[in-house]
Amino acid sequence: MLTRKFLLGLGASCVVVALAFAAYGPEVAAPAHAAAPPEVRGPRVALLATFPGAEHSALYLVQAGGGADPAPVATFSHLPDATVRAAVVPDTPFVLATADSTPGRDASFNASLFRLRPHAPAEVLVDRVVHASRPLVAPTGRVFVSRGRPGPDLEGRLRVDPLTVDEVDMTTGKTRAVHGAHGHLLFLAGATAREIILYRVLPDRADLVAVDPDAGAVRPLVKNLPPFARDFSIDAAGKKLVFQNRHETNSRTWVVDELDLTTGRARRLFSSPSMSLAPAVLPSGGVLYNPPGRGLSTLDAEARIAGPLGPGVDLVAAATADSRFIAALHTQPSALPVPFLVDTKTGAASVLPAPRGSRVAIAGFYLENGGAP
Repeated sequence: MLTRKFLLGLGASCVVVALAFAAYGPEVAAPAHAAAPPEVRGPRVALLATFPGAEHSALYLVQAGGGADPAPVATFSHLPDATVRAAVVPDTPFVLATADSTPGRDASFNASLFRLRPHAPAEVLVDRVVHASRPLVAPTGRVFVSRGRPGPDLEGRLRVDPLTVDEVDMTTGKTRAVHGAHGHLLFLAGATAREIILYRVLPDRADLVAVDPDAGAVRPLVKNLPPFARDFSIDAAGKKLVFQNRHETNSRTWVVDELDLTTGRARRLFSSPSMSLAPAVLPSGGVLYNPPGRGLSTLDAEARIAGPLGPGVDLVAAATADSRFIAALHTQPSALPVPFLVDTKTGAASVLPAPRGSRVAIAGFYLENGGAP
């Protein structure tokens, strides 16, 4: 049986999976650049840290140039060695996290959504969340998750599951389905002020649609595209979606496309044999990517970024509203990802403090009284 977990590894999952990181032990040496004096300070960043094999993760609020041994401000329990994803909720003290929580042979929908707050007990909001999926927090603060139930096994074919995208009331945990389909994947690609953008892998096609979460109306954006898309991001104005996918006809070529969310017109920005381009659009609209062997660089942006931590693949996780600061993970084969901060105005970068030997997920920037500056 082909599973959703396999599909996520091919398409919408993080490039970290594609690089097959293996060194997940506390004995892993810190990278050489981690000892360098910090070159830049910026807003606090919310990080989730999980030690390999551990049955809990911890929330840290860190700042570039801060102490090398940060203290956790919240913890929560999950299955051993769970995959953790997280997002900051704007203008609140809350961080939302997903992690594997339900034991079973099939991990497709074994995650739960947790609500975290510094110096308070964690609360479980909903279960049956798609494995390794990140909660989507819209610009308005509304929260959405991708959920589902296993369908019947199909011999030699990818299973078809009943899937939903649900809005979650962050206070009560009550859910409301805003979109549903029978298929393989409903991936939350992003949100504008009025719509959520979904990448859907259905039995007969993969597509991109915009969904009105109040009326349920579905607006087609791209009716058919290769089912390997990933690394989605949207600018602050909600005008364009940037993502990576495999070329339509050449399976050895990977592309970075920019999609106009009003007209549905696509513009090809870059193509390469590398499957680890990991593009990201800044709130200001500038586009970053990872050219082979160079690390995070500018593709179509005024930012001054050129491989701030050297060769590798840098995965942008968050940016401040003015696009001045970026929080990202520096990844290399057989090494733990390294969280870092970049000042896009100067190009200066600094490694963020995190527990040595842990796997880190970046939730976002965190203000004194709440998240997302």
